[in-house]
Amino acid sequence: MEKVRFRQYAALLSQYLKPQWIRVTLLAIFMFSGIGLALLNPQILRYFIDTAKAGGSMRSLIIAGVVFFGIGALGQVVMLVSSYLGQDVGWRATNQMRGDLAHHCLQLDMSFHHEHTPGEMVERVDGDTAALSNFFSEFIVQVVGSLLLLGGILIVITLEDWRIGVALAGFVAVSIYVYNLTRNIAVPVYTAEREGYSRLFSFFEERLTGIEDLRTNGGINYTMDRFYDVNRDVYGRAVKAHVMGEVLQTISGVLFALGLVLTMGMGIYLFQIGAFTIGTVYLVIHYTAMLRGPLIMISRQINELQRATAGLKRIEELYRITPRIADGTEALPTSDALGIEFNHVTFGYTEDESVLKDVSFQLQPGKSLGLLGRTGSGKTTITRLLFRFYEINSGQIRVGGKQIERIQLDDLRNRIGMVTQDVQLFNATVRENLTLFDAEISDNRILSVIEELGLSEWIQSLPNGLDTVLEGTGMSAGEAQLLAFARVFLKDPKIVILDEPSSRLDPATEQRIDSAVQRLLKGRTSIIIAHRLGTVQQVDEIMVLADGEIQEHGERNRLVQDPDSVFSQLLRTGLEEMTQ
Repeated sequence: MEKVRFRQYAALLSQYLKPQWIRVTLLAIFMFSGIGLALLNPQILRYFIDTAKAGGSMRSLIIAGVVFFGIGALGQVVMLVSSYLGQDVGWRATNQMRGDLAHHCLQLDMSFHHEHTPGEMVERVDGDTAALSNFFSEFIVQVVGSLLLLGGILIVITLEDWRIGVALAGFVAVSIYVYNLTRNIAVPVYTAEREGYSRLFSFFEERLTGIEDLRTNGGINYTMDRFYDVNRDVYGRAVKAHVMGEVLQTISGVLFALGLVLTMGMGIYLFQIGAFTIGTVYLVIHYTAMLRGPLIMISRQINELQRATAGLKRIEELYRITPRIADGTEALPTSDALGIEFNHVTFGYTEDESVLKDVSFQLQPGKSLGLLGRTGSGKTTITRLLFRFYEINSGQIRVGGKQIERIQLDDLRNRIGMVTQDVQLFNATVRENLTLFDAEISDNRILSVIEELGLSEWIQSLPNGLDTVLEGTGMSAGEAQLLAFARVFLKDPKIVILDEPSSRLDPATEQRIDSAVQRLLKGRTSIIIAHRLGTVQQVDEIMVLADGEIQEHGERNRLVQDPDSVFSQLLRTGLEEMTQ
């Protein structure tokens, strides 16, 4: 397994901690202060013991006790502030990383999102990033602080007697060397643990999404069997990761016991030869005991670092996946409508099968096209290619007279509006659902569109109007469809795509928005994917697809008048026959 190198950690820290240099500086100040206070208190205790043994004054002992208490209390305050600053810095960095990773995933091709479930992506964006939170919030504070405290303890002990200082320095060096040897041992185990949780979350997401089908088709028992299998796998991986952590902690405990035995033996020897007072013996033993904290902290943080390394490797793996669709450099014309041209376009979602085969057609600016065909004939694929969600295998697509590959992606997708049968509503306010969280759209414009669509009565019935959170409002499928139309109105695109927009509406609601739809299409180029003939009564052109090829394309009126056309036959027999 490829190891994560130090420069990768350094680059990560530089990228996310440099913007917080003020907080990091304050954190360093409090960390150094805490270390100094921790080293000072044992000196007070030694003074207290030696003064008491020598029969010193009660006043001196009281002053020593008060100073000891004051330093201890101040140390707790410093530790509290350091902990707060560490968590603050860490979570700010983690949240920024989570945002960067989410933005990166949203830029990836649709083929990537089809291969990875939403549950898996939640674990990758949130779970793996959370594994790095400790690296930012505690690792630097605890490890650097522990190393400095170790150095300070060794210096103070060496000043007392160079022999015991050298012995403990050797002990610390051996301990750190052993910890370093274990640094990458647990990474594969923790990586497997993260992957197990990713599979578990993916399983939950998939089953919860299809819970209605599972219940109606008796799939609960099968789902629970699969859940036990997945959960058993996660359990095994988690146990291995926990055992690995305990092994590393045991190594730390054994090393500390050896160090304490070494110090006690040398302290007794130096006391017997008169080199140490009893207070100094206590001081050395106390400092040695203090070594346990830094060594255990370093061990724990190395253990956590291995968890972070597993998360970092998966995050870097995700970052290495780059969009295959390169952004263009040209802007679309600012005209009221944009023409569409497909020139010998062939496309398939996989290399083995083509969904569109040598498709060529032109749709002039401001014209409307009714798109008919069986399920799987390629109707939806044409709309996806217009948004450039996928790259075509061969041929050329032009929008507004420009090759689609040369058009800026944001400009292209902002000029195209689409209403689908499945409307995505967010757990947010009506305003946010309509504007898709664009705060620059005014309430007056929103209310004007709502009134035009005949939704005013519904808005007035909501407890908080535009500020009503949609969850739990009992919105019908028709009302959700109307909100989708309102989104397109607010977007004001130059090309409109309607995927059977009235298929989920009752006749009354369909009639209510018919005039609004006609106003939406006026002056705009439009493609209407139809499953009912009534939907394409007023389009300019008709195109019939069959097995990824154009079976028929022409002006609607001409096709209606031609008794031999496929469209005329559909008018006589009904579109249902075509879409089965």
